[in-house]
Amino acid sequence: MIGKAIPKYRNIIIGRINPFVRRVEFGGMDVTACSDRLVEDYARRNFVTAGGWALESMAIDGSPTAQKSATPGVDAQRVDPLTGDYHLYALKSGTVTRNSDIIASIKQNGRKAEKLIRQNRSSGTVHLNYSVLTGKGESTFEDGVHRPSSAETWSQMFDLPQEQALELALAIAAEAGKLVRHDASVHINALRLLVATYLQTEEGSDQMDWEFIARRTMQPKSAWKDEDSERHKRALAALNASGYEPYSEGDEDAADPESEAD
Repeated sequence: MIGKAIPKYRNIIIGRINPFVRRVEFGGMDVTACSDRLVEDYARRNFVTAGGWALESMAIDGSPTAQKSATPGVDAQRVDPLTGDYHLYALKSGTVTRNSDIIASIKQNGRKAEKLIRQNRSSGTVHLNYSVLTGKGESTFEDGVHRPSSAETWSQMFDLPQEQALELALAIAAEAGKLVRHDASVHINALRLLVATYLQTEEGSDQMDWEFIARRTMQPKSAWKDEDSERHKRALAALNASGYEPYSEGDEDAADPESEAD
């Protein structure tokens, strides 16, 4: 996943630099240190996002009865083989401070799913669940939505007692960690080199060009397009000289869904 970021480094890292906040945060650090921090922050966010997807997949794929839901706003559905009841889930990897929008969404979309289930002449009851996969210690129920604890959620998904379900989930996560490719550092170092070279005041300089970043992030593209192109060429030349394997530039300038600055 990190490797796919290489051709998009200007969109996902450079274009998000806040020249006010970051300049204060980084103080008088040289361009290499600034690049290290920027790439480290990106990689950390990327890992958290990927980890959330992985937990959701683990819960669904490891369940004997659950499946990915086709209903928008509903992540998973599970049918109880004994009662025929449908359990619809909005799955979150961790606790969030504000969840009112999530609850409203699971209620609205859950009702739509319930109508479809009724149309299929199912006689089972439909249960709405807002489930946090880690961090929720107690189960609650409010306004028609179940909020099972993290342990109860894994228990429901794996159809096991809570302690056994948690042990299994942790064992799967531990084994998955062994299978994670450890060459991400190669791509991380490539990103660091690209970003540092791009952000130099001039080739070979160790100074961070905050003035250019301010222009790039706050002025029309016509004011910085040519310089951006030159900096990009310089960064690519440094990357190629490092021996990093070539990559496809086909989607280099593709719009990124998370376009806000850091």
